[in-house]
Amino acid sequence: MIEELRVKIAKYVNKNANLKYWQDIREYYARYSYLAFAAIITYKLIGEASAKDIQEIFIENGFEKLENIDFIVSTLDASDFVAEVMESLSDISTLNINNVYQGFLSRDYELKDGVFTFEGGKNHRDVLGSYYTQENFAKEIATKAINDFMISSNKEQIRIADFSCGGGAFLVSACEICNEKGLSQEIYGYDVDPIAVMITRYRLFDLIGDVNNSDRIVLGNPLMRADNDFIYDIKFQSALTGHFYNRCMSVAPVNNIDIVLGNPPWEKIRFEDKKFLRHYSGEDAIGTKSEREAYLKGITEENLQYYEGFVNDYRQVKDSIKKDPFFSGSSCGELNTYALFTELCLKLLSDEGIAGIIIKTSLLKMPVYSTFFGNMTRDGNIREIYMFVNRKKIFNIDSREEFSVIYLGAGKSEDIGIALDLDKYEEFASRKKIYASHQLLRKLNPDTGMLPNISNGEELKFLISLYDNNQIFGATYPDCKFGRLVHLTNHSDYIVKHEEPGYLPIYEGKFIEIYTAKFATFGNMTDDEKYKNKASARAIEDIEGDEYPDARFFIDENAWKNLSKNFENDYIVAWRSLTSATNRRTMLATALPLVPVCQSIQLLQLTRKQMRHVLAVFNSIVFDYIVRLKMVGLDLTQTIIRQIPVPKEERYENIIIFSGVEASIEEHINSRIKVLYASDNRMSGLFDHTDTYMVNSSGRKQILSELDSLVAILYRIKQEDLRNIAISFNKFYDKNEIEEFF
Repeated sequence: MIEELRVKIAKYVNKNANLKYWQDIREYYARYSYLAFAAIITYKLIGEASAKDIQEIFIENGFEKLENIDFIVSTLDASDFVAEVMESLSDISTLNINNVYQGFLSRDYELKDGVFTFEGGKNHRDVLGSYYTQENFAKEIATKAINDFMISSNKEQIRIADFSCGGGAFLVSACEICNEKGLSQEIYGYDVDPIAVMITRYRLFDLIGDVNNSDRIVLGNPLMRADNDFIYDIKFQSALTGHFYNRCMSVAPVNNIDIVLGNPPWEKIRFEDKKFLRHYSGEDAIGTKSEREAYLKGITEENLQYYEGFVNDYRQVKDSIKKDPFFSGSSCGELNTYALFTELCLKLLSDEGIAGIIIKTSLLKMPVYSTFFGNMTRDGNIREIYMFVNRKKIFNIDSREEFSVIYLGAGKSEDIGIALDLDKYEEFASRKKIYASHQLLRKLNPDTGMLPNISNGEELKFLISLYDNNQIFGATYPDCKFGRLVHLTNHSDYIVKHEEPGYLPIYEGKFIEIYTAKFATFGNMTDDEKYKNKASARAIEDIEGDEYPDARFFIDENAWKNLSKNFENDYIVAWRSLTSATNRRTMLATALPLVPVCQSIQLLQLTRKQMRHVLAVFNSIVFDYIVRLKMVGLDLTQTIIRQIPVPKEERYENIIIFSGVEASIEEHINSRIKVLYASDNRMSGLFDHTDTYMVNSSGRKQILSELDSLVAILYRIKQEDLRNIAISFNKFYDKNEIEEFF
């Protein structure tokens, strides 16, 4: 059925739209799409019908304003189109129109060889944020919110709202629950998509039969707040042309809400020119920024105006939201809709109100939201969090995506109940929870107060014990200098691609690995291989051999001196900035001479003695395990490092017997690190005036495992816990190695 609708819509767009003009294409696509779903709704109510019947039914039942449905029905060949749609509808009595619309949005439109077709990606769906929630999931969320509200309130009529209502899953569920409980309800819904608004109005009418209820399902963008709504027909036509962030989409949202529900969009508020242009041009023409700039110079004035209208919409709305004190907490960094909607929901709650919404888990973990999240935990606004991983494809997006159902309240909640690592929504509210206070989160992440990246209660207990027995890096090394010095784009005026006198080679993240600065090279590669997009370096076969990395970029020596002037020591500890908690290893660190390093490497500098300590800790599986519990995203920043617990410096002086040798822990560690760098003549100075002894070892892996054991002793971690940590690194230590070493 969905494919039939697409074929019919494409047929009439190709027939009646002027395919030279992008706005004409977008508007006719929207008008015929609206007509198609209006026809389905009308058919479900009265059976086979004409365009005129649709008009009458919609006005009679309040599904749309008179002027707007008149505008839709006046579309060229509307009667013929509706008749063709009706022919394809037979037994649809059990059809869920919301599910049909979700399926319809799964493919986007594009102009291909001068013909309108549905072969594109999902830009329109991304802009709408319309990855709709399964009906049963919505009902689970709504049930808990309403039940919790009734515990503390005896209201017989409750006000319910969804500020991104889509096809009405949450509002319909809430109505059903209230009806079952004998509660009177006042329902409000908002969305930027006219078809979604139409579907929600129909579904609520079908459920409760109140035509006046449709007046409270509003077309508009609640992130663009206004004292009064704009003229509705202007808003309707703006939405049909895709201008969801145009000023005319502003609304005056209702407040003092008892129950807020929903799954707000998870998108950034930014105009993505490549996705927009893909509707109207071939991928080959717009692949790079320069190609897009050239493409735009050749388009018609009308299309350029349409394009620039979107650019202006996004620029103005971002400026408006940034200046709006209403969004003072969530408008940090790049604007993310899920954060903005969270603050919107919280601020529009009644004193007894509860919000139950789905958000990206990033809001709870990313340092950029530390002030907003910290204020909510401090003020007791977060009641419960249910953290999901999408591995069972609750949503039709990446299976690695993490999202959370978060329950908010205006009243104080001392501890936050947190359920972890969920992958099924059925009866999710009954899952076992751990509890964390604002003070505990501040202990685990002193700089940000964000949630750690834990998946069970045992990991939380382990983290707490580490913080109880150790100090955070920032407190242990308050004089540490951090840096990310050379940026290949920002410093491009000082960078060349081939070695010249007076220029120094630039080290890249690809060159380093655990305890080696000789992991990969661009040597013996062609320029095409070296400088192509996302180029890969060639692995050095023997990292203990004589080959050293050859760079592909070189920086002016004087520019480097200026960039590195605050770093006085001859050595640094460097680590790959771009990494992942799911990699074979997450922290990949090495010692390096103070040489130019680009933005894919972060570095720090301390005394040589302290750097040897830090190097051993950074490359240990214990530290790596903690990093995985703390890291969100792909950038291992100094903000994360500073908050991680590390052993106190005085513990390195403790004398222990290890592998049959009695010495300080420091001497045991230095003796092994020195072996690992024996083939790199640049590192000999790192061990000047350092006590070491001859290490008997069967190979590099054994030395690494011994260093892991020594660092665990420094952390005061039991052997059993270390073994469990080693097992979690099964891509690094295999079963035999775990048995042998741990």
